[in-house]
Amino acid sequence: MGRFVTEKYYYFYGMKIKRTIYFFCILSGAIFMAGGERMMAKEIAMSIGIVLLMFGIYKTSVSWSADSRKEKEDHE
Repeated sequence: MGRFVTEKYYYFYGMKIKRTIYFFCILSGAIFMAGGERMMAKEIAMSIGIVLLMFGIYKTSVSWSADSRKEKEDHE
C-alpha cells in the first residue's frame, strides 16, 4: 500500500514538473528566435530556437493527449 501511494505521489508531481519544463522549452525557444542574434549568429540562434520550440510543443501535446486518454478511460 505504501509503495503505491509513493509512486502515485511522484507520478503526480512529476507530471507538474514536466509541464513546467516543457513550458520553459517553448519560452526559451521563442526567446532564442527573437533575440538570439545578439548572443550568436542569427542562423544558429534561429535553429536552436526552432528546435526548443518544437520539442516543447510536441511534448506538451503528447502530455495533453495522455491526460485526455486517461480521463476518457476514467469516465467509462
